[in-house]
Amino acid sequence: MIVQVLSGVLLPFCLFLAGGYFTFKIGTCFLRYPKKTVLGMLHSQGQGGTSPVRALTVALAGTLGVGNIAGVATAIMLGGAGAVFWMWVAALLVMALKYAEIVLAQLTRQCEGGSCVTAHGGAMYYIKEAFRGRLGRVLASVFAVLCVLCTLTLGTMIQANAAAEALSGVFGVPPLVTGVVMGGIAVIILWRGAARVEGVCAVLVPFVCLLFCVLSFAVLFLQRAALPAAFGAIFKGAFTLQGGMGGIVGVLTNKAVRYGVSRGLVSNEAGCGTAPIAHAAANAKSPAQQGFWGIFEVFVDTVLLCTLTALVILVSGVEQSGGGVFTAISAFGAVLGDVAPPLVAISVAFFAFATVLCWSHYGSEAVHYLTKHRHAPRFLLGGAFAATVLGSIAAPSLVWELTDIVLAVMTLLNLAALVFSHCRIEAETKAFFEGNIVGDGASTSRNKRTKIRSDAS
Repeated sequence: MIVQVLSGVLLPFCLFLAGGYFTFKIGTCFLRYPKKTVLGMLHSQGQGGTSPVRALTVALAGTLGVGNIAGVATAIMLGGAGAVFWMWVAALLVMALKYAEIVLAQLTRQCEGGSCVTAHGGAMYYIKEAFRGRLGRVLASVFAVLCVLCTLTLGTMIQANAAAEALSGVFGVPPLVTGVVMGGIAVIILWRGAARVEGVCAVLVPFVCLLFCVLSFAVLFLQRAALPAAFGAIFKGAFTLQGGMGGIVGVLTNKAVRYGVSRGLVSNEAGCGTAPIAHAAANAKSPAQQGFWGIFEVFVDTVLLCTLTALVILVSGVEQSGGGVFTAISAFGAVLGDVAPPLVAISVAFFAFATVLCWSHYGSEAVHYLTKHRHAPRFLLGGAFAATVLGSIAAPSLVWELTDIVLAVMTLLNLAALVFSHCRIEAETKAFFEGNIVGDGASTSRNKRTKIRSDAS
């Protein structure tokens, strides 16, 4: 009941409301100035520190995972084909939210070293500033604790379970072996710091995205005659109401809405405040320019990859009642034959591993916020390893329920902070599009501001 209220009613309502507000207030700028938006994104590199594109690959590593494959299959199984439509709606509305939270994370980040070589930021930092005083500190700490908890569920257990299921079903690899190997390699990389995580993600994410897209387009080309029926099922199923309830209440309690929005959120993470942790590290010329990469991130994750997964499942003709990652693998295999399952299983494993890396980094940053101790984040690695091993052999149903609750609470806290800080976000956006922010000067002044704030704290 709690999960249904949070994920099925309150969360979609708040996401649509906040997303609609920011889309109206700042989203029109992207439409009025498309050339400046694209050029701003492509020429966003500032001096020193992490590049905007590397920060994007880390954020994508966190979003491109089980949500794109198992999450989509589960959403279709629980909410029908119409859940895909609500994934699209949620994605279009939360693009502006993703932009807004990245801008705010850039404005409130804390820098270390010259030219902001190392930066710490994310929702916990701007929640603290948005609410101010003791309330701000408490709510920011609550968010950080929930982020650590989500690292041990969504970020590790669910990812390891999907990878173990895929490798066991296709190659016969024992699930425990998958968990131990994945967790062990992740700990080795994470122990060497954020720079090593960025380097691995910069190589792994583009490769696995390209592989998955090639396989998906091959299926859709071969089954192109079934595409009209698939789109018809998506639009027809989107507006099926539950229990005879009508109006807005009926829409918000629709299973398609509940699972479309909740699994879409698990996939693109827009509005929940985690991706800003990765984007805060980027040394962009201005916060607005880094925010543009957030819009691109949602497009790649949900509009492109989640849609490809959904269409592959719908046109393949496989049984959809099972849900989970193996439904997607079976869909590819039904069309492409025996060559597809091994490649898809490898894709799932790589997606899952990249997400384990990214979310463990998020959890480490949350621990850093809570303790401020230099080496404290490394204590999280033991928990991440244990959760990865446990997830590889444990059933994920209860973990999904817990994840839905934690993500919903994190998202509500994050949305409240964004709304309270809307003036700063709108001012930064207006300054960029009116030309008041000029290249590296904006980055330099912002870095000075955040460096002073860091020293004072």
